[in-house]
Amino acid sequence: MPPRSLWPSADGLAYESADVDGRVLDVLLDDRRVGSFRDRPDGVAPGRPPGVDEGTRVGFEPWPPALLPHLRGTFRVALRTVGEDAGAWAEAETSLDGDPGPLRLADRHGRPLVVNKWGRLGHALGDAGPAMVERMLDSMDEIRALVQAHLGDRVYVTGGSLLGPVREDGHVLPHDDDADLAYLSRLSVPVDVVLEAFELGRVLAGAGHRVLRLSAGHLQVLVEHEGRPDHYVDVFTGFLLEGRWFQHFPIRTEATEEDLLPPVTVLVEGRPEPAPRDPERMLVELFGPGWRVPDPAYQFDIPPETADRFYGWFADYNVEREGWEDEVVLATEEPRPARAMSGLARALHATAPDGAPVLDLGCGPGSDALALAAAGRTVRAVDFSRYALETARRAAGERDLDVAFDVLNLLDTRLVLRLGAELAAGHPGAWTVLGRRLLNALEDRGRDNVFRLCGMLLRRGGTAHLDVVADHAHPGIAPHRHLRLDDVLAEAARHRLVADEVVPCTEPVSWAGAPEERLTDLWRITLRRRNS
Repeated sequence: MPPRSLWPSADGLAYESADVDGRVLDVLLDDRRVGSFRDRPDGVAPGRPPGVDEGTRVGFEPWPPALLPHLRGTFRVALRTVGEDAGAWAEAETSLDGDPGPLRLADRHGRPLVVNKWGRLGHALGDAGPAMVERMLDSMDEIRALVQAHLGDRVYVTGGSLLGPVREDGHVLPHDDDADLAYLSRLSVPVDVVLEAFELGRVLAGAGHRVLRLSAGHLQVLVEHEGRPDHYVDVFTGFLLEGRWFQHFPIRTEATEEDLLPPVTVLVEGRPEPAPRDPERMLVELFGPGWRVPDPAYQFDIPPETADRFYGWFADYNVEREGWEDEVVLATEEPRPARAMSGLARALHATAPDGAPVLDLGCGPGSDALALAAAGRTVRAVDFSRYALETARRAAGERDLDVAFDVLNLLDTRLVLRLGAELAAGHPGAWTVLGRRLLNALEDRGRDNVFRLCGMLLRRGGTAHLDVVADHAHPGIAPHRHLRLDDVLAEAARHRLVADEVVPCTEPVSWAGAPEERLTDLWRITLRRRNS
């Protein structure tokens, strides 16, 4: 029986449903799908809506945290069942904030937003239109040709780019957001596979593509159209080792090369594309035995031992990057860098020698880098968000400031070492390093790379100025990102860095996903290198 009544509230959606069958429900706002969820027996409303008798089951689904801040204005919300009885509706009109104006659920470029399979706001092919899908498939074909030229006929579509065409008569999935390619390496030793994957990234970059590496076995090619982000294509590494097939992301099962190659052909929106020799085998491994049933609420359930194995081989260069980029990409207006220095930057500027260049690590949209440059400092600034750096560069141009902004992922040790060598060789004196709100945003190996880089740059003197959030109740910082001061100093000491000064302070702090500023206790840390 389809849902019959719907009661939206600030907490979520309560809905009348007389049966519990695990069906998938689409959530529509003003007749546009923005997400999906599975009706489960434990989806119980926090309070029974008035006038509903005790014999009626009332299901409940909370608003996705990423969506809730954007639900401003008056809108119509509806539920639609997915599957054989698709099109059954329950709907109601609501305003969670009392605003009579229309809902605007779009980024600053006007692109409609949805909640994707990772629980984040993003975009869906169904909202983009056929022209964008054609551009995406053009990009996929161009990238596939480059990979094939480098690796041979060992490339195939995967993920949603395989699921949609096989299940939906050659069409892409409307709730998908990208194109997916994978390849099977001829190599079997993981370190050789990784080196080949890095070489493949250089091949794509050398052909003029904008390559973003998410791990040693996963890269994305980002494509813009008319000056704004348009689509991306994933490329996943795979290989065979001791009778097992390891395919990002992540398949770990027994297989032989004859099970996977040579590729067969599937039609993707009328285009012939290579697929694994047994496409259904890959779909079972990726989406489970129920892949034939449409399920836009599907979430990957990766066994921990598989996730650990892939992390050990390929690491993860993408930790929390999307959360920080969403602050720029999904904003209704382009962020404007502040003109005033932060407290940490003011302390650096007051103590660093005149003429000492500054390296701003994790500069974001560039507020401190620009303010220090305006005060006469030579500044090099890096961040792992290309979109934040684009904002910073535009602001530098508007203010006629000369700041070098570059992409650097502090989780990529190769790039950190290269930057350290470049800066140490390029300036005969001491560097000063700034890392505001940085350490709490990094996992262990990222912080280790920060201290390794500081150790390289402070050999001739100079200081590093960092801060650590002391308030472990800050809502924006995940529990495993909260740090003890003693542990941070011990991590720094492994790279011969010692604390010159540690100062407690209280400052307003916001975070990705928790944009409201709140006064927060911090430690300001000044480090020097111990050379003896």
